Amino acid sequence: MGGPATRGDEPGGGRRIDAEQIAEAGPFLALLIACIYFTLATDRFLDGDNFSLIVQQVMVIGTIAIGQTIIILTAGIDLSCGAVMAFGSIVMTKMAVDNDVPPVLAIALGLLACVAFGFLNGGLVTWLGLPPFIVTLGTLNIAFALTHIYSNDETISGLPGVMTALGDTFDLGGTAVTYGSLVC
Repeated sequence: MGGPATRGDEPGGGRRIDAEQIAEAGPFLALLIACIYFTLATDRFLDGDNFSLIVQQVMVIGTIAIGQTIIILTAGIDLSCGAVMAFGSIVMTKMAVDNDVPPVLAIALGLLACVAFGFLNGGLVTWLGLPPFIVTLGTLNIAFALTHIYSNDETISGLPGVMTALGDTFDLGGTAVTYGSLVC
């Protein structure tokens, strides 16, 4: 005869889909529905140039999401990631363009600014025992303010080629693909 019936088994031999399975598949189903909609709404959605653009836009957020995932897995939270990234970017570009710092050193200084925020966040949370939500909310605002102050809310142009190299493109089957898309 068979063993005991398990959850989801139907008497006729079929499987029943329960609410938990639907909830787990929800994000994938939403993505699938959006892709179907945009495929039908425009003829450019499935174009290689569009996919290249999507990858370019996702790689920055995806890179931050990797670090954020590690933080969340250890029962923490960091609200300041985006603002700290923006501050580090401004430090890099202002150093290279306005202060004539060599590009590689400017990149190192921008990364060092981000690391300093990381140490500040980590120190306040681990050594002083402050809640990560409060600490990172505070450093988010500090990084946001410093970004605006240091950049004077101006667009920075005239970057050295070394700092824009990952944004250069090459042709792959008629599609412009950035080198940065391959690195990340």
